[in-house]
Amino acid sequence: PVTRLYSPHGGSLHFDPGRLSGKIVTRLERLQEHFTDALVFVCDYERRTYQDKIGAPRVPFRVILNGVRDSEFELVAPGTDAVDFLYIGMLRDLKGPDVFIDAFARTERLIGRPLSGLVVGDGPDHDRYVTLIAERGLSRRLRMLPAMPAREAFAMADIVVVPSRAEAMPYIVIEALAAGKPVIASRVGGIPEILGSDSEALAVPGDATDLSRIMADAMSDGAWRD
Repeated sequence: PVTRLYSPHGGSLHFDPGRLSGKIVTRLERLQEHFTDALVFVCDYERRTYQDKIGAPRVPFRVILNGVRDSEFELVAPGTDAVDFLYIGMLRDLKGPDVFIDAFARTERLIGRPLSGLVVGDGPDHDRYVTLIAERGLSRRLRMLPAMPAREAFAMADIVVVPSRAEAMPYIVIEALAAGKPVIASRVGGIPEILGSDSEALAVPGDATDLSRIMADAMSDGAWRD
């Protein structure tokens, strides 16, 4: 016999169950239980959110954390022309590129000198972020590049910033850490399960001021990385 396993989609859990779209999505997720032998959650945050928004699972379930291949644990050293900070991901507000851009400008003011950065990815809000960078006078120091393999982007920067407003268990955080890159991220979804709930690298979601505080610490405190 073939065992059927289903992993609820993390994006479904971002919907508000009090709105029509949320009611439709959560009912579709509940419907999947009729077609599976067990549910697999990729982090405990996903399990808790499923229970809160959809209900207690009616089939067996288990948390099995996302992981990466052995080959992805090879360290990626920054190149000689590497920038200070990297955002890599979908270019939409849910993932927080606008927060990163704002925080980048604030970090420059906090430490009193110019920095360098990259925004790597594609998405529906690309042109708006180009405009935002230009309006902040950052075009020469904060460049945008199209989507590319994560490890290629890691080699182009020192520190990876994940400023998401919402997440489940994002692979980019796991991939970056496996590659030996320091990570600064929002305290959302399963990210605290990766970095540790008391990590100094966790910022308030959507708060560019708090994110810039951590980015400034990373640039000015030689012991921050440790």
